[in-house]
Amino acid sequence: MRCSTVQISASGISYLEGSRVAATVPKEDIRRIKLSYDSIARHPFLQFLAGFGLIVTGLILLIAAFIMAEVGAYFFHLASHTFNIPVVPIGLWLMVGAGLWLLVGVFRGRYNLLISTTQGNRKIFFEGATNIRDILHFIGRANQELGYDIDLSIMETMYIKAAPADDPANNMNSIQ
Repeated sequence: MRCSTVQISASGISYLEGSRVAATVPKEDIRRIKLSYDSIARHPFLQFLAGFGLIVTGLILLIAAFIMAEVGAYFFHLASHTFNIPVVPIGLWLMVGAGLWLLVGVFRGRYNLLISTTQGNRKIFFEGATNIRDILHFIGRANQELGYDIDLSIMETMYIKAAPADDPANNMNSIQ
């Protein structure tokens, strides 16, 4: 059975890239499986620091550039015959934008299966757009049909909005 990029079979749990199996954890090596939610950033702390640093530096320098423009200090412009381009403010706004983009990346996440094995921990990620109801139905089927015991303690801290009555995801028989 398959949900998004995760495939569970009687022999193990696999991560799929398209239709190709990219990684597999054999069932006999699995000690514990837990549903979790993690940042998509590989190094979230470093990405947060870089984003925060870019935003703060850009805003401080933008304020300084504004004060220099008001006082009358010389500002670097690229001039042509038809228009002037204020290079420094544009560069500083791009710096602030890049910092915001890095910060947003830290707080975006996706669901994964954290698998404890004899060799260590492995994470098999679902796609970012995968609905939590689909994941829960998939895990329920894996528990019932294949005997996997997947820890769902994350659900105790989550609020899942009830699906409307006409939502096909609410009908468990419609999901394969």
